[in-house]
Amino acid sequence: MILSGFGISLRRITRSDIELIRTWRNQDFVRNQMFERELITEVQQVTWFDSVNNPYNYYFIIEVNEEPIGLIYAKNVNPESMVGEGGIFIGEQPFLTSDMPGRASILLLYFCFNKLGLSSSLVRVKKGNDVALAYNQTLGYSIQSQQGNELILCLTKEAFEASAVVSRLMRHLKQDSICLSGNPSAINLSQINELLSVKR
Repeated sequence: MILSGFGISLRRITRSDIELIRTWRNQDFVRNQMFERELITEVQQVTWFDSVNNPYNYYFIIEVNEEPIGLIYAKNVNPESMVGEGGIFIGEQPFLTSDMPGRASILLLYFCFNKLGLSSSLVRVKKGNDVALAYNQTLGYSIQSQQGNELILCLTKEAFEASAVVSRLMRHLKQDSICLSGNPSAINLSQINELLSVKR
């Protein structure tokens, strides 16, 4: 499954991607911002992939001109409450300060709220990670609670659309260019398979 728009593509991960993701994840500048900071082994990475390759987790490789630059996801989607947890990390340092992470986030959130039907998105931010906190707040997230060194932020569709940064980008980026492609699959929620069936 590929979600494209705003000059980037989000490609659903496959088993062949997991070593690239592990390489990114084990870099110091990525790992030091994570709650779990240990180096990930090959065996752990395979176990992780097997645990998330299902209809309730959507992990995507972010691609710019077909070059993979990082990972973005909506995970633990509850099909009843339609609440999911989001996250992103960039594995290629030159793109850290570009607008590509923002484009990827807005593309995925637009899809989640307007196509998938999420009611809200949660993110977990490590206390003291001011860059991640500010980044998520520009997208419209607000702090919901704190548990130890973990901040829980929440974003609704209304807050997302009201964000000044999102509104500004939406005015300049063509929404009608957003495209979902791929084939219906047992690892998708039914509403995604319906969208993919319409596209065929």
